[in-house]
Amino acid sequence: MHSVCSDGTDSPGDLAGKVVAAGLSAAALTDHDTTMGHEAYGAVLAEHGIAFIPGVEISCRHQGTGASTHVLCYFVEADPQSPLQQILAGLRHDRSTRNLRLLEKLHELGYDSITAEQIEALASKPLVDAGRPHFAQAIQANYPDEFASVNEVFAKLLGNDQPGYIPKAHLSIADAAHAASASGAVAVIAHPLITFCNDSATNWTVDAQRAHLIPLFEEFKRDGVVGIETHYSRHSPEETQMLLDLCQVFDFVPTGGSDFHGFNKKDLAVGVGVIEKKGTAGELRVPDSTIDALKARR
Repeated sequence: MHSVCSDGTDSPGDLAGKVVAAGLSAAALTDHDTTMGHEAYGAVLAEHGIAFIPGVEISCRHQGTGASTHVLCYFVEADPQSPLQQILAGLRHDRSTRNLRLLEKLHELGYDSITAEQIEALASKPLVDAGRPHFAQAIQANYPDEFASVNEVFAKLLGNDQPGYIPKAHLSIADAAHAASASGAVAVIAHPLITFCNDSATNWTVDAQRAHLIPLFEEFKRDGVVGIETHYSRHSPEETQMLLDLCQVFDFVPTGGSDFHGFNKKDLAVGVGVIEKKGTAGELRVPDSTIDALKARR
């Protein structure tokens, strides 16, 4: 789940309140590149006897395919001198300079009514800490005749390889996994089907997905990854079972989560994932044993 500390829309405290209301026994906070919301989020969960798994989500670059791959790190400690926290500090610095470059790029492309003040108002934080969704919201609000939705802004302007895209610093998966291990944390690959089986020209049957993922999972194992996000509400039951089978073959811990972002992903709910009945919506159940299994890999 994500809070306003990255690209979500709920404060850490409010988000924790939704965890309590959902009746979860444990929950992680995995903001992008930061653990800033952990203290407030964890405090609310502790009041209600809910286990808090401090996490973070890092964008990595898969060297073979070039795909931007999200790596979830769990049991992240707060020590600013740890290898993982040092890496996160570097990524946040890159984001701060990237946002300035993005604003300049938008002005060069003719979107000169977008201002730093507008981005900061939408993000409720300084420009250097804002995310691309905040830029997309500003662009859509200022140019509604050109962009019907925030998703269209990404598709035409801010998405990868689009005119307004500013490349970000990426780690290798191995770098993230090794830093996590050296810091008492564990690394998990997020939503592998969305990342690696998304070529619209391919007929992605479950068998095709399995065949494509096997060599990738072999790489992840060598890189030090310990788990795969398997229980994900955008997966079909057949896809979930296929991933569970591969986790058993490669001795990965099958993990899961709602990927809740607040209003930035309106079709998702805490503890549920996709709200409407499709795929495994309403059936997102990550076993409590997952936490013990991840702890054992630390």
